[in-house]
Amino acid sequence: MKKVLVTGALGQLGESLHLKGYVTIETDIIHDETKKNYAILDISNEEQVKHLLDSEKPDIIVHLAAMTNVDGCELNPDQAQMINVQGTVNLLNHFDGKFVLISSDYVFDGEDGPYSEEDEVNPINIYGQTKLDAEGKVRELSNNWIIIRTNVVWNIGGDYKASFADWVVEELKNNRKIRIVEDQWNNPAWTVDLSRVIEQLIQFDAKGVYHYGSADILNRYEFACLIANVYELNDSLIEPITTKELNQPAKRPLKCGLKTDKIKKDFNILPSKTHLDIKEAKMHTIQ
Repeated sequence: MKKVLVTGALGQLGESLHLKGYVTIETDIIHDETKKNYAILDISNEEQVKHLLDSEKPDIIVHLAAMTNVDGCELNPDQAQMINVQGTVNLLNHFDGKFVLISSDYVFDGEDGPYSEEDEVNPINIYGQTKLDAEGKVRELSNNWIIIRTNVVWNIGGDYKASFADWVVEELKNNRKIRIVEDQWNNPAWTVDLSRVIEQLIQFDAKGVYHYGSADILNRYEFACLIANVYELNDSLIEPITTKELNQPAKRPLKCGLKTDKIKKDFNILPSKTHLDIKEAKMHTIQ
């Protein structure tokens, strides 16, 4: 049975990733005594990376660990470079199996999305640049790789600061007003659905770059209202605003999102519908 090592296993996507038919070694930077087959791993520490890979000898690495706070990356570019780029290099320097990197639509400038795998990349913030640089290192240092670009990865029901959807539900349940941009467009990916796609691409022994997101290109305000409606929460608490009003440190690509034609053509993997994903997430939360 092949062995898969997962980095960033305690994040929202890592918690949803359950690969059947593989021995899975979960890793993250903090200790979790509740998990079996788990190891602490700081990907920015090459000596620690080498020791773990020499010990475990995985056949596949699913690399989820990253610094994903977009403004945090902008304010701390050296840290973003160390985690997102050098961390990827540290893994690749000591591994020659199949390498799966999760990347982002932020490698594009957001002028004319949604984007296909063949469209020109042009990141406009530090986060996007580090993800693009990590992609470049994968292409350079691995002979067997998959790059999966996705966007607005979300989950509901966990304790994940990165989850936009979880935050929306929490705020509205507490009758707090929220301001959501209506000029950023994406096709959000539910962690459970994205995990299914990762597993399928590994099973198909895919190689190359693939885009994946839901079938629906939505702006963030529409996405928030959809969540509110499925959860029967008060969408009048949601105020539409522009990205410019937030005055964030990092520029955001506005018209983004990812076309999924290639993954459909190559493997018949079909994008999910966002409203159905939210309904299913709600059922999981209730259970």
